[in-house]
Amino acid sequence: MTLLGSRGPKIITRYIIKEFLKILSLAVSTFLLIFFVVELFERINVIIVHKAPFYLLLKYFLYTIPPFLSQTLPFATLLATLITLGILSRNNEVVAMKAHGISAYRIIFPLFILALSVTAFIFFCNETIVPYSVYKAHYIWSVKIKKEEERAFFKLNKIWYRGEGVIYNIRLLESENDILKGVTIYRFDKEFTLRQRIDAREAHWRGKGWTFYQVVIRDFSPAGEVLTSTYEQKDIFIPERPEDFKKGMKDPEEMSYRELRGYIDRLRREGYDSSRYVVDLHAKVAFPFLSLIMVLIGAPLALMAGQGRGGGIAQG
Repeated sequence: MTLLGSRGPKIITRYIIKEFLKILSLAVSTFLLIFFVVELFERINVIIVHKAPFYLLLKYFLYTIPPFLSQTLPFATLLATLITLGILSRNNEVVAMKAHGISAYRIIFPLFILALSVTAFIFFCNETIVPYSVYKAHYIWSVKIKKEEERAFFKLNKIWYRGEGVIYNIRLLESENDILKGVTIYRFDKEFTLRQRIDAREAHWRGKGWTFYQVVIRDFSPAGEVLTSTYEQKDIFIPERPEDFKKGMKDPEEMSYRELRGYIDRLRREGYDSSRYVVDLHAKVAFPFLSLIMVLIGAPLALMAGQGRGGGIAQG
């Protein structure tokens, strides 16, 4: 195959891009197939028990594609880079290009541009498509397939949970320690009239129940009177466990950069620890550039490996 001539550099660029995209598509398709098979086998029992219809399963798997691609594209990019340059080296095409005055930089440059495009694509998806897709996949699986009642939701940067005659408002849930922060509990009678409001700085799960701290309880009588009680610490019975409230947590993956930034700012203003979310915020910026880093590291290594093989052949 003749790659060189008066328009050699342009032909070579198109050729490298074509080979890279072909291998990238194959790598992504393979990763997707493996993901679908593993996901199906992990969830097969739930699918059978709940007799999930095919169209719901199809919708669920379609919504899992964007977040999966966002996570695997950098590694698929590295694989495509190594294989593309490996094939060129094995066929002595890299040697031929250098013999015609084409530098290693010129060979790698198209891959660098492609990696930059992949980086931009991942960042765009993470800001627009991925948060919605993660939410929809979770909703379809939990509510539509498993038939779970949607009692918990995340709105206005807070967790809301609807119990029996009660509504919980939680500003922050430390899932690792089972601690609720900024808790407000509204209790209603059968006519949905507010009868009690409980405000607490924190609530700690003790294994069998909740202990609330810096508590203010307001009881509202039918006559309109308000009785206020304060406690530094008080055990208050509520039937909900930490797992119930965790269903209302919004994973950072479900937020765009702007949403997560706003959530962190609110936590800081209200005096709560936001460090775990700051890590996720930085990851949202850094992770898309992993594709670019993969190419910058992988491409020179692939070319050096090809030169080693080429040198061995020449000496033989």
